[in-house]
Amino acid sequence: MNVAVLAYKDCLVCAVSGVLEIFSIANSLSQESNGDEFSGLSILSPDGKSVSGFVGIALQVSGSIQDVQPDILVIPPVFGDIEVLLEDGPLIARIAKLGEQGTILASACAGSFLMARAGLLDGKPATTHWKLAPDFSSRFRNVDLQPRRMLIDGGGYICAGGAMAWQDLALHIVARFMGREISSACAKMLVMDSTRDVQTPYFMFESKSVDEGFADRDILRVQEWMQENYNMPINIKSLAEQSGLGERTFLRRFKRTTGMTPNNYLQQVRIEAARHLLEVSGKGVDEITVLVGYDNPSSFRRLFKRMTGLSPREYRSRFSRVG
Repeated sequence: MNVAVLAYKDCLVCAVSGVLEIFSIANSLSQESNGDEFSGLSILSPDGKSVSGFVGIALQVSGSIQDVQPDILVIPPVFGDIEVLLEDGPLIARIAKLGEQGTILASACAGSFLMARAGLLDGKPATTHWKLAPDFSSRFRNVDLQPRRMLIDGGGYICAGGAMAWQDLALHIVARFMGREISSACAKMLVMDSTRDVQTPYFMFESKSVDEGFADRDILRVQEWMQENYNMPINIKSLAEQSGLGERTFLRRFKRTTGMTPNNYLQQVRIEAARHLLEVSGKGVDEITVLVGYDNPSSFRRLFKRMTGLSPREYRSRFSRVG
């Protein structure tokens, strides 16, 4: 398999070099067992000229994407203005043509935006960084976006979610084309976690309005009250009274402002508080259940796992900052 990584202005440099390094290590391991190898590992740019990656690090390239048709093209994350890339007509057209001609397109983070703009994800499942999901969904309504998933392999395309998910992407490509044993050996050699299936443990709840240009003072007042009193019994009637609005008007304006119902919003606030306690304290799960406003530890455990993808114990094991 001939593999290339697409480099462009403000791309994440560690993703460009890191993917190629993982593939090179996989090649070395495969040679020991007389297995298949990746060939022609290279860096391409939109026009064949060197590019300045994130934090200004220059990347030397071996050619232009317009002149080469790799078997696999990796599209790394971008930490700049994605709009500039989406408006690059020749680049998008080339990505579309490569996809049509059989090149496997593999993206990490915002790289999926380019594949979607090229029309290669219409009607198909895809993922991107959880924080970019609202923007992606508003731009590409025909794509079945599944932001909770860390990686989706659609055969002719592969999407990985988070910015550092290029690691998951590279290991998955190694597993797919060289076998799971080589991929596992790579992960162990590099001390990498190769078992991440979902992004949900990394989600951070943002309590801002969906539309930052829209401010509803009545609803903002309720949001602030909920964030301070999430551990108390709360119902719609009391929240509407806090806002000074009728219940139906309150529900409509709350959904317009936050993008969710008051109950869902309260759940998010409580789970975020529980995550914080699991990270910074040694309190037991039963105690945390009460502190964040629930009275049934078993129900809380089920809700926590549904919303984060991990049990409270697994979450603490992975993210604890104590001791």
